[in-house]
Amino acid sequence: MVVRKVAVTLPEELYLLVERARSIEHRSRSEVIQEALRTHFGEPIYVPSDGERRQLVEALDVLDREPESARPWSEVREEL
Repeated sequence: MVVRKVAVTLPEELYLLVERARSIEHRSRSEVIQEALRTHFGEPIYVPSDGERRQLVEALDVLDREPESARPWSEVREEL
C-alpha cells in the first residue's frame, strides 16, 4: 500500500478533539484522522453505543481533572 504524507490545518477545537481521542485511545493522530475520513466517505467502522460514548466522555472528563488517574492501555484492555 502506498502511503502519502500530507499537512492539514485544523481549527483549535478539532485539534483538541483529535488530541483527546488519541490520548484516551492510545492511537496516533494519523489513525484518528484516517478513521474520521473513512467515516466521512462511508467506509464501515465501529460505532460506539450511547452508553459507550457516555463512558468515554466521563473518562475524558476525569482525565482532564485528574491526569494522574491515567492507566496503561494494557491494564484497560484486560478489563475489557
